[in-house]
Amino acid sequence: MNTFWENRAVLNGFMAFILLLWSASMYFFWRYNLSRIRLRQELGLIKKREKRKRTGKEKLKEGIVRGSILFAPVGRRFRLFVNEEDIRRKIMLAGTPYGFDLDAFYGLRYLCVLAGALAGALLMFVGFNSIFLLLFVLAGLFAPTMWIRSAAQARQETIGLQLPDFMDAMSVTLQAGAPLDPATKQIVQGMDGPLAEEMTRHLQELDMGVPREDAYMRLMARNDCKELETLVLSLIQGSKLGVPIAATFKNMSEDIREARIGRIREKAAKASPKVTLITTFLIVPGVLLCILGMLALNLIYNPEAMGIDLSLFK
Repeated sequence: MNTFWENRAVLNGFMAFILLLWSASMYFFWRYNLSRIRLRQELGLIKKREKRKRTGKEKLKEGIVRGSILFAPVGRRFRLFVNEEDIRRKIMLAGTPYGFDLDAFYGLRYLCVLAGALAGALLMFVGFNSIFLLLFVLAGLFAPTMWIRSAAQARQETIGLQLPDFMDAMSVTLQAGAPLDPATKQIVQGMDGPLAEEMTRHLQELDMGVPREDAYMRLMARNDCKELETLVLSLIQGSKLGVPIAATFKNMSEDIREARIGRIREKAAKASPKVTLITTFLIVPGVLLCILGMLALNLIYNPEAMGIDLSLFK
């Protein structure tokens, strides 16, 4: 009986390891496909899908943020492994989605740790090793930090992608004789996304009486996009030297597009070795382990099907 339960524990651990390898391979395969679709969209090979209003994913995220705010007082008691200044910066770069702030971050981390503990306890109840409880708790502890950093990076990349079209429209509008601020308002009204949000806030600061150079510096401080920083510095320098603003927008648009095409080609060149690496170290070992696992199960529970006569070992 003890041998049976020991074999069962070994098999459970073996199958859990195979499941972990398979999950990791599917995750990296999904990330590869997502990056491939984004590259094709940026190159204009496929059209981007129009966003629907209030999708189920957005409602789910909003509900999670509300729950995080509700559990914020409890979450603030556990501040392990958190750099508050870095988290505040990342939240600002992410655009404070759905009113997400530092308190909501602590609440979200508490919810993730609680969910990880429940999932680990369920696996222990089924018969898995207790190490999975620790792994799920650690995953819940660090998942919110990884999410907010990913959201900040994605938002800044989106701003960089929207800048060339915005600057082309600004160049045409300014060449037609429109002043800078009315032209910006007119173009921003027909846009959506993080760049429109930042430019709208920039215009609101100007309307409130903030000096233009200070408003530009605030715009740079709220973001970490290199293209936007280069544009703002060019506008500040151009206004001091008397360079036409329309020419600045046009030249910057061409430079950003050329730099973006260069980065896309570089990413495309690096994609093939990454796929080969993932295939070699994740997918192939996972398939081999599945085959060996099936052979081991047949050897233990059905040796006659493999032509093994157990009477010879008695």
